[in-house]
Amino acid sequence: MAGIGATRIFQPEPRRETNAQDADPFLAFNSESPEAVAPAPFVPPAVETPFRPVIRPPLKVEPYKFEPPANLAPITIGLCIGLAGIATAGVLYFQLGRQASASRPATRGAGVVQTHGTLTVDSGPGGATVRVNGTLQGATPLSLTLPIGNHEIELQNGEARRKLPLTIAGGETVSQVIDLQPVETGFVTFRSPLTMRVSEGGRGLGLTSSGKLRLAAGRHDLELASTTLDYRTRMTVYITPGQTASVSVDVPQGSVSINAIPWADVWLDGRPLGVTPLANLKVAIGSHEIVWRHPTLGERKRTVQVTATAPVRVGMDFHQ
Repeated sequence: MAGIGATRIFQPEPRRETNAQDADPFLAFNSESPEAVAPAPFVPPAVETPFRPVIRPPLKVEPYKFEPPANLAPITIGLCIGLAGIATAGVLYFQLGRQASASRPATRGAGVVQTHGTLTVDSGPGGATVRVNGTLQGATPLSLTLPIGNHEIELQNGEARRKLPLTIAGGETVSQVIDLQPVETGFVTFRSPLTMRVSEGGRGLGLTSSGKLRLAAGRHDLELASTTLDYRTRMTVYITPGQTASVSVDVPQGSVSINAIPWADVWLDGRPLGVTPLANLKVAIGSHEIVWRHPTLGERKRTVQVTATAPVRVGMDFHQ
């Protein structure tokens, strides 16, 4: 081995005894060990600083106004926390899905108030002049825009003329077709001892004492009535164009009884009837004049109304 380099042979070191502290390295930091010394605590140097209060202006807090977005829907959720039953309300807003937004109906805008309507008017024959509330508007056929409300329309074709009221509603159309064919007319007169009212279908035509009454050609069912005499009657007349029909009215009779004290001669409408008492005389209903004459007590007069329903009793006392 002389030619080869020296070789170091490692020999194992002798085993040494270890105590409990050497076995547990953490035991070396035990404060009870005389070798462990605790460092002194750090005490900062005392510095005297004078107190200066800081004065700040009061903080101005603007109230916050929460405005939820238009496309969010509120949901109120109540939370119950703990055994004490504390309730907390919160509002959550979530974005609606496209499908939910599509299912919601669109909000309709406010309706437009219609202030006018439409009138369409025609006549037979055509070409009649049209006036609305007295103002000439044109000739038929005609379409007009009129303000809402009540109006009066007048059509004229030669001597034929028609007037009628109409009401226009907002946004609506009113249609009128008016016949203006010339109507042939005639007249009627009445021969009646009474003055009565003449009507047809509830529409007054005049009085029997008014002379000629104009009526359309053809048949007419007329009613004659007197309310003071409690009498009414019906009759049918036929009117020929351009002619006058004359009608006699036969009035019914009523009953009258006449007496006098002490006695007297009696005249009725200038016609002598005899000496009182006179009972149940049949006379035509209406107004009558009665005259009493006594040879020594003189003459007395009175006018009475004889009705169709109740008898009339009249007397005269010459001593009064």
